[in-house]
Amino acid sequence: MHGLQLFGEYVWEVLVVSLLLAASALLIIPFIPMFIGVIGFFKTDKKTRRFKDIFTTIGSSFGTIVFYTFFELIIIVFPVLNIYFFNTHPDHTNYFVLAVCYIALVVGAIYLINAPIIIVNMTVTFRELLYNGFMLLFGGILRSILALAVIGGVVAIILLYPYVLPLTLYIVPFALSKLLTENFYNLKAKALKTSVYSLKHDIDKDDYINENGEVNHDETEKDR
Repeated sequence: MHGLQLFGEYVWEVLVVSLLLAASALLIIPFIPMFIGVIGFFKTDKKTRRFKDIFTTIGSSFGTIVFYTFFELIIIVFPVLNIYFFNTHPDHTNYFVLAVCYIALVVGAIYLINAPIIIVNMTVTFRELLYNGFMLLFGGILRSILALAVIGGVVAIILLYPYVLPLTLYIVPFALSKLLTENFYNLKAKALKTSVYSLKHDIDKDDYINENGEVNHDETEKDR
């Protein structure tokens, strides 16, 4: 009976998360904040997390999320529109413009997978988000490559088989959360000169790595 209850709770979680992401994707702009909220939801232990954690995550870093959302929309949407729809530039600049567009898409993909992890684990400004979002790649190169492969693979599958899209709405943020949170722990452990094991027992959301690679603490943490 207990196993049946757990199964029901899991199915309900998958359904609610998928519906929230699907609804936000239809509205386009809310998708990035909702995606970040879901990453924050997955950060919490399965036994204690609640759906309100999604909206608490968004609210706690709302200012940074607004700037990040417009950054992602610009760096992803405009290159896609240019490549597949506009493409009206002169022939002699065609390859250059296309190269810039593809580079922008790669950068957008990197921040799409990394920035949500930074936001849910740190208190950062938008500038600090850009720095730490890039540095997160080096917390584990193989995991970063695998995370990018997940995004690329999902896009390819959806283009070929659009009807599988609902199945990816829960799996993708869950997989990215698990893969890249480990990168975050590894990167922060190196900066603090400690082990990942020790760090996981004393992780603090208000710590962040500044542009010099140093770990900063807020004033409340210093006063402890």
